[in-house]
Amino acid sequence: MIDTRRITELPDTAIRTAFQTGARLRHARVFHPRGIRLAGRFRATSDYVPWFGQGDRAVIARLSKGIGSPGPVPDVLGLAFRVLDRDEHPWDFALATTGRSTLGRFVITPARAWATARFGTLLPYRFADATPVWLFAEPLDADDLPNTASLQTLDDHLDDRVIRFSLIADGIGRPPVTVGELDLRRAEPGEHRTDFFDPILNRPADVTLIPHLVNRLRESAYTGSRRGRTDDSAQSAT
Repeated sequence: MIDTRRITELPDTAIRTAFQTGARLRHARVFHPRGIRLAGRFRATSDYVPWFGQGDRAVIARLSKGIGSPGPVPDVLGLAFRVLDRDEHPWDFALATTGRSTLGRFVITPARAWATARFGTLLPYRFADATPVWLFAEPLDADDLPNTASLQTLDDHLDDRVIRFSLIADGIGRPPVTVGELDLRRAEPGEHRTDFFDPILNRPADVTLIPHLVNRLRESAYTGSRRGRTDDSAQSAT
């Protein structure tokens, strides 16, 4: 008898193995291999997403380049962050630069500069039984950010500055809502205590990313990438 369960798991296994092999060969994450570790505060500004909880919440984050292109070469830029939800459980977000149109939000898009980067979730969230929404992070002080995609320039910029973002929920056919603000600075040694952000593994129980199939495969990629990294590369990656 054909084991249908094993057949349906084949794509997951293939993706997990591919990302595990890629991470092992690269000695780093398959995507976003190098980045800047950040820490700061998140403050909910709306009860649109009540899972965030009240008041300022400690947050850790990471800004990175997706492919790891050198110097100022444009790249898909990434913003990942973790905040504790209202039940004090880790809630991870992983955003990348996307297009700005209704269709463009589905497409990862290289950015030329940190000053012009707009980060999105690519796939939508469903909060409880509400209609799906995308989350976007937009810089609040874009004119103050480096007009280049260089990680080193951004790192230098953080010597004496804080980077601030608005977090915006935007659904098709409904006006966008600003749901929070992020204030981020370079993390102190020992302050950033995780080497990965996993938005599928770490989220409130009644908050989902859709569609389920795509995110199941996405989780396989995250798992494979983590397994493929050696302890040394995990410790050395910024």
